[in-house]
Amino acid sequence: MRLYITGADGSLGKALTQELSTDPRTADWPVLGVSVADFDIGDEHAVTASVESFRPDIVLHLAAISIVAACETDTELALRVNVAGVHQVAEACRRTGSRMVYISSDYVFDGVSAPEDDYRETDVPNPLSLYALTKLAGEQIAERVPEHLVVRTSWLFGGAAENNDDVLATIRSAERGERQELIDDQYSRPTYTVDLARALIHLITLDEFPTGLLHVANRNPATRYELGARALNEYDPKLCAEHPPTAVSFDDCTFVGGRPKASVLNTDRLARLGMTMPTWQDAVSRHCAVLRDEAESRKATA
Repeated sequence: MRLYITGADGSLGKALTQELSTDPRTADWPVLGVSVADFDIGDEHAVTASVESFRPDIVLHLAAISIVAACETDTELALRVNVAGVHQVAEACRRTGSRMVYISSDYVFDGVSAPEDDYRETDVPNPLSLYALTKLAGEQIAERVPEHLVVRTSWLFGGAAENNDDVLATIRSAERGERQELIDDQYSRPTYTVDLARALIHLITLDEFPTGLLHVANRNPATRYELGARALNEYDPKLCAEHPPTAVSFDDCTFVGGRPKASVLNTDRLARLGMTMPTWQDAVSRHCAVLRDEAESRKATA
């Protein structure tokens, strides 16, 4: 199988590339990863030329502007990357007969009347922000590809950018001795990029390619406060004791762009497809171990 990955330089792209190279099911598959350094994802000719020259079996479209505030402040870029970019990739898939996997978000839901058994793939979205609206538009564009899979996920962590990773932001902020205020009444499922990457590999290696909508997230709901406090204590209990986060209310916060107060995803369909995700608590423990190892390596080479 030939795999083409957009947004390969992002946190999920890096995790997926690494997992593909070490998983025995995919280690010998040809993989081409592209990013903004290669071309503008909204450029029809560039996207077409790149995809058609590689002739992939599956295109995993990860490239996106995923920061809510950034989409609100630069609407032109958000629309170009999150809507026009998806359109160009989908059209390239249609021309080459490639399957398409598109990554979407729990933020397509409004959280106002969240179901007791969490949001299912059949629940009706209602975006509250431009970011969420562009992700929903991307879903609808991806559906034009005959064999498509739209994967909604939530609260990704495991990257290298503080502005898009709550776990890393909490740890770095504590290390700088800054006051941290984390929301204790906004709920979703924190998801580790490594676990999402492994789930994607499971899905694309199934005997029958799954299509339609699918929710993929680590098990158990959490608040931003629970996630940050757990991560900080896992990373360094002493640092957590010296600079503990403060719990604040969602309603007392001012956001650039609307966000759902409750957007926990139901992953029953994923389970029926043979994939059980680890808990977010376990994922945080593994990720903090990686961060500690990286910190020790930096000290050793300093």
